[in-house]
Amino acid sequence: MTIADNPPQLDRINERYLEIAIPVASFGATLAGILLWKMGFEINFQFFAIGCVIGSCLLAYLAWIRPKKDIVGLSTPIYAIIFFVVPTEYTVGVTLQLLYAVSLTILLIRLKYRFGKPGDAASMGKELADPIKTYIEQTSGSFTGICPETAHDAAVVFVQFTHGEYKEAVRRAGTAAIGQMGDVEHAATVVRAFNILKEHSALIDKSLPRPVTYEVFRPEESALLAKPYLPAYDDDHEFYAMLDNALLLLFSIAWNNSKADRPHLLACQAFVLKLLGK
Repeated sequence: MTIADNPPQLDRINERYLEIAIPVASFGATLAGILLWKMGFEINFQFFAIGCVIGSCLLAYLAWIRPKKDIVGLSTPIYAIIFFVVPTEYTVGVTLQLLYAVSLTILLIRLKYRFGKPGDAASMGKELADPIKTYIEQTSGSFTGICPETAHDAAVVFVQFTHGEYKEAVRRAGTAAIGQMGDVEHAATVVRAFNILKEHSALIDKSLPRPVTYEVFRPEESALLAKPYLPAYDDDHEFYAMLDNALLLLFSIAWNNSKADRPHLLACQAFVLKLLGK
């Protein structure tokens, strides 16, 4: 398991330039084309779509470097090629390119405010934030005896899920070293957490809806969960509460039993805080 280092301050500055470049490139090329047409240069307006293509690629890059992937942002270069591969007339080209530039700007704003920033976790330093630390300490003695292999598997599955690597998370959760737990306290709960994450990852990877029946934690296990679910929850709330609790439980197991994986887990703090509703 490898995770790229969080970008330093210089990369934050470069990211800001890339964000500015998206509307500048997408609008700028089109406006330059309009100006040239007004001056009498009747160039095929398809060529001025290069700004939208560049803007799409920049947006896809910014979506890629975030811990939580934005599928819409990642796919914009494909749509740019589809929309602009065919030559167009002046009026059609202007309209399409301006609308696409507006769409890119809206998607950029959505990316910033819904999917966070690359390196959010780095700004938290090398310590766990208080809400996470509290849960980690509460469960530190609940899973004694877990072997390093199982703890490492918990860390890998957690990180894979946060990075949107759902197919890999399914595979790793299915082959986790849970058979080596022996006399681990609450062993059944650990197995259940892996199974829940495996089930949810498979559904997300294949874009499948919530099944009628699904894996759940038992009521007697609620003391081990970061977000105890309420009897008033409907099926959807309960379904996603299971996922949140499985992720947080595996995070705690990995943190408390695999010190080598802590740098990778620290890089996921922003995601963990969202799970905790912070």
